[in-house]
Amino acid sequence: MKSGAGSEADRRVGPIAAIAVLASLMLLGGCASDFAIEDAVPHPAANGTYGGPRDTGQYPNLNIRQKGATAQLTDAEVAAKTKELDSAKASLGAKPADTSGADADVARMRQVGKEHNEQVLKEIEGQ
Repeated sequence: MKSGAGSEADRRVGPIAAIAVLASLMLLGGCASDFAIEDAVPHPAANGTYGGPRDTGQYPNLNIRQKGATAQLTDAEVAAKTKELDSAKASLGAKPADTSGADADVARMRQVGKEHNEQVLKEIEGQ
């Protein structure tokens, strides 16, 4: 046996020992942190409640009609706003967008996408 060569068993123990040391250091690092379980649980507010759901000992009454957060628009208000928006649109001289070159752009983008896909596949396959 050559000096410094070590046996087969010694070579297998080396990586295992390194993993064990690394794992133990990680566990010790977790123990040394400043966080405690008390930081993870909610603390009561000044009035003694936690602010979340509470058990009041009663079932909720689902038959009570809910109130809206804001006042609802009437049909007359909707019609007035629609008329106002239509007149603003007309005064700005709104016209539809020019889509004459859109078909050529779509075809060009599809071709670029196809070439990109082929290039990526070549890189993945290592060609």
